[in-house]
Amino acid sequence: MDEDRGEYGKLRFEELNYGSYLRIPELLALQQQRSKPPHHDEMFFIVIHQSFELWFKEVLHELDLLGEHLAAGSVSRALKTVKRVNAILDCLVQQIQLLATLTPVEFAGFRSALGAGSGFQSLQFREIEFICGLRDDFFVEFFSRWPESAARLRRRAEAPSVYDHFLRALAKTGHAVPKEVLERDVRASHVLDPRVVEVLHGIYQRPREDYHWVLLAEALLDLDTNWSKWRAVHIIMVTRTIGGQAGTGGSTGAAFLESRLKMRFFPELWEVRNALWEDVE
Repeated sequence: MDEDRGEYGKLRFEELNYGSYLRIPELLALQQQRSKPPHHDEMFFIVIHQSFELWFKEVLHELDLLGEHLAAGSVSRALKTVKRVNAILDCLVQQIQLLATLTPVEFAGFRSALGAGSGFQSLQFREIEFICGLRDDFFVEFFSRWPESAARLRRRAEAPSVYDHFLRALAKTGHAVPKEVLERDVRASHVLDPRVVEVLHGIYQRPREDYHWVLLAEALLDLDTNWSKWRAVHIIMVTRTIGGQAGTGGSTGAAFLESRLKMRFFPELWEVRNALWEDVE
């Protein structure tokens, strides 16, 4: 019973329980309030944001798998993975609205305890943007003050995005995705290409031949939509809590968030709608 059991090698099998498997004592010890005297609502704020980061970790875990499925040409497994990501994002959209129970006065009671901390500094949030194809050298430079974080973001920037994998998978099945798109510099954000719109237009127009690709395209659009919903709700929560003030850590608060609201991961999946409605008209 004492053989090696990985990181739990020191535990006897019968001693491994819910708490020890999930490391509950260590997890619950991470909510350290900094306000003095401790402000009641700071615990609420910490728990919400730590849970965001746990879900971001899981989203990245799933998006890495999604890239592998697309690279392998497995549409069914890719669909399953996107479905889970979208379920998590649905949860996050609901979860962020919990912050609406925090009044400006209550937030002001512990805001100074945040110091220079800001959601703007969430590495995993930027990693999700990068892995989905929205890349910006500004953030690589921003995280340069934290070398390990900058290195992680740089690795994301140098790897194909989910959208790159999607377009390459289309090409492998005979769809005429332009060579320039397939061989583009992945370190930059994907820029809308009318030729890709034409490819998607053909797929949507021939659903009996390519309906599995239509389903996957729609699932990716759901992902893009859910991320935009999260952004929109986040703006409302920030405005509700601090109004038009600058955010902590030197960010511009709601103004910065609003400047990124219209950004999209998969531009041709949106643009093809216009082409399809032109057919109807």
